[in-house]
Formats: sequence, C-alpha cells, structure tokens
Amino acid sequence: MRGNVIRLLVGACIVAMLCLTGCGGGGGSSSTSANGLITGVGWLFENVAPDYYNDGSTCSMTVYVYYNESIAVDDIDSFSMTAPNGVRWTSTSLKSSFGTGSAGKPYIANIFVYSVNPNAFPLAGVWTSEIKLKNGDNSSLQGTLHEPGSSADATHRYLYTKEDWSPSTDSSQYRAALSRFPAQGYSIGYSGTDGGKITSTGLSAVRTSFLAAEPNAYNMYCWMYDADKAYLGCTNHEYSTLDHSSTNLITASGELSIVSASTSSSSGRVDLSKVKYIRFVYTDGAQFAPSSYSSINHRSVSSLIAVN
Repeated sequence: MRGNVIRLLVGACIVAMLCLTGCGGGGGSSSTSANGLITGVGWLFENVAPDYYNDGSTCSMTVYVYYNESIAVDDIDSFSMTAPNGVRWTSTSLKSSFGTGSAGKPYIANIFVYSVNPNAFPLAGVWTSEIKLKNGDNSSLQGTLHEPGSSADATHRYLYTKEDWSPSTDSSQYRAALSRFPAQGYSIGYSGTDGGKITSTGLSAVRTSFLAAEPNAYNMYCWMYDADKAYLGCTNHEYSTLDHSSTNLITASGELSIVSASTSSSSGRVDLSKVKYIRFVYTDGAQFAPSSYSSINHRSVSSLIAVN
C-alpha cells in the first residue's frame, strides 16, 4: 500500500533527539528476531507544530531498530516498518541514521510520516520491523505499540493531532496524541544579569490549565534556537529522569527559569544571549515509573516562541 513518507534524521534533528534520555529512548520491544539479527525495536510518536516541518505534517513516528553487534554498518542495505493496515516504510542505509543506544546497542533509525493523513498515524495491531543485509539475508520482528500514556497494547487504530484535524467518521477508532503546549498567553524574555537567564511571565496559569487537560504530560524540556531559527541545544528536563525530582527548570511559582548551566548542546553549554526562540517539548512516561523515569512513548513539540 502507498502512504508513506520518510525523513532522514540529520543535523539538528539528531541533536534534538539526543535530548531524550538516551538516544532511541521510548517504547519498544526487547525481543530478538529468530536469527538474532534484530535485538529490539524502539519507537516514539510525535505531535509537532506545523511550523516544525512546514509541509503540512504534524504526526510522525521515529523508529530505532537495534541490531546484533556482529553486524557492521556497511553490511546493512535497509530497514523497514510495516503497519497493521499494510502500509510499509522502507529506509535505505544511505537515508537512515546509525547510532548507539543508552544500553550500548547499535541501531538504525528514521522518521516516518503517514502521507494518507499527515495529521494521523496507524497505531493498534501487529507491527513488523525488518532489516535487510546487502548479502540478501533478512530478519523480521513483530510487536505492538501502546496508547498515549499507557503501557497496554493500543486498541485505537489511529493516533491523531487534535489541534490540526478531527476524524469525521469512526471517531472511536482514533486516539488524540499528547497535545502541544500553547504558544500564547505568556511572555519569554532574556536578562543578561547574574550570568544570563531566560524567564517567563504569565506562564504559570497557562501551564496549570494545560496540565489539567493533559494528564499524560509527565515531563518537559525546551529546545532553543537562534535568530535564524537554527537549533542551538536543549535544557535539562523539568523533572530528573533518575527520580523525578524537580530540577528547578520551573520555579515554585510556576515560571520558566533557564540558566546556561542547565543546558546542553553538541559543543557544551548554550550561550543564552543567542537564544531568540524556544519550543516546549512535553513527554509522557508516568506509565513506566518508578521502574524507569526516563522511558517515553509519546511527545509533543510546541510552535516557536519568541524570546524577547
């Protein structure tokens, strides 16, 4: 079946993904394929603001297929994912990203979009992942995905971003993704005093309302951009991924407080004087606590918000 779009994880997108708890974090199967080539599959659904890709898509799935350490990168021809409705995404090695997960296992990864409806994505049912080697060997692994905020097998056929689209028929078959944090109703500003800090005014009320409507929102961090909207780095999470204690990214009064020491980038800390825009990134994860405060299945990415 048709209906698949593939995006290569490159540049800032990879750096942004590394601001998860270990690249490739998220839900997945730890099972091993019959011939041992595939050792596990990680996945992450995203609800991203329309200004992120600027191509009309807001719902996507990032997939990490972990493979046996005896396999060299040059041995891999491609990997694919097949949805329960038969739609198949195939990503060649040249158009995929390679890396090592937090457990030291190698993976091949990419981002998939469901072009039949760029504001939705298949969800419930049996998924099949496959790796194809250049020598002709193939390996596949089957598994199921989870509902947002749950560790149980999904029962809704599709996930969708309710900010952008509403199902007109069979709405019971659709489940709304984790909502995006609002980009209005508060202000963000930078001050050069005390070494530099980015803070908010009026965020507390907006945040309280958002969390009341989104009980699956379990953690948050921010992506930061310069005046040209180029990615600079990310903040620490609002809550520690070790014990879910506060990291003081949000103050006791409910306002944002970013200092350079609480940021990271590919070259170290972020120079906050260069930050002209941010995005709020919310994740689920309560379904994994207390065994893991870092695992997630779903996240949302807000629109760009100006830093004054």
